[in-house]
Amino acid sequence: MLLLSLIWLVIGLLLGALACGAKLRPALWGKRGWLLMLCTGMLSALSGGWLGAWLFGSQYATLTALWIGVLCVCIFPRFFTRKARTSVQHP
Repeated sequence: MLLLSLIWLVIGLLLGALACGAKLRPALWGKRGWLLMLCTGMLSALSGGWLGAWLFGSQYATLTALWIGVLCVCIFPRFFTRKARTSVQHP
């Protein structure tokens, strides 16, 4: 499972890098936003892989890690931009 965990971390790293290249990170995160995006991809793929291993077995865990990673990398930044937009009050 250690090798699978490392594979899931690499998948998450690639997903985060692709999301940075597609400019999915919010500008609100500043200069270090790319690092947060990479960490988001890695953590979501790792947790998705472990969830997939627990639910479906090790055969489908990598596919589950990929899909959960894609969903989290696409949805997670939008949650913060919407929250920031609603919290700003205009005079």
